[in-house]
Amino acid sequence: MSRAVCLCSGGLDSTIAATMAVRDGHELYMFHVNYGQKAEKKELEVVNLLAEELSARDVTVVDLDLFRDLSALTSPRAPIPMDEEVDLDAMSTPPTWVQCRNLVFVSLAAAFAEHLGAEKIYVGFNAEEAQSYPDNRPEFVERFNLLLEKSVASFSRPPRIEAPLLHLFKPAIVRLGMEVQAPLALSWSCYHQGEKHCGRCESCQHRRRGFREAGVVDPTEYL
Repeated sequence: MSRAVCLCSGGLDSTIAATMAVRDGHELYMFHVNYGQKAEKKELEVVNLLAEELSARDVTVVDLDLFRDLSALTSPRAPIPMDEEVDLDAMSTPPTWVQCRNLVFVSLAAAFAEHLGAEKIYVGFNAEEAQSYPDNRPEFVERFNLLLEKSVASFSRPPRIEAPLLHLFKPAIVRLGMEVQAPLALSWSCYHQGEKHCGRCESCQHRRRGFREAGVVDPTEYL
């Protein structure tokens, strides 16, 4: 059986990506990064639950201090914006932007994938996040795959990024998740720690709107 690494935060998007890796017939290896995010402990808890639910072969966790205090997402002193209107046409960088995060994360996952001999690196990059985060865009995936061809040992076949949600917005993502029977109820989108989603941060707003516009019952508990 071929192997696939899934770069998984525990969020809605990467949960679906991990499910699709299994659905596509790969042996699943979960790859998660603790980088100082406010929901660090909750995300790791959820990733382990997802790994069990999806019968993943293993979970690899990397602890990275590089990004601590660089963003509202990683600084205990910087508040995360709450209750702001989600603007799908906005092309501005939010305070939760973490500099070059996906570039670093995918590089780490690629190194692990080469070690495993894995064919694919599944990610949850999508069109909605791409509006504010350039490292979710098709150009990023295309160019990183080209770079991977020059980055692995000459006798190795390079792994490739597989981004099944790349051109989708949240309602279509939710519908796809239902179609592939992804364990969406286990996923964690909130930027905050806790037993329930805050329902007010940008990520929670995207999640709530996605279920609502998809016409799907939202299994998420919000404060």
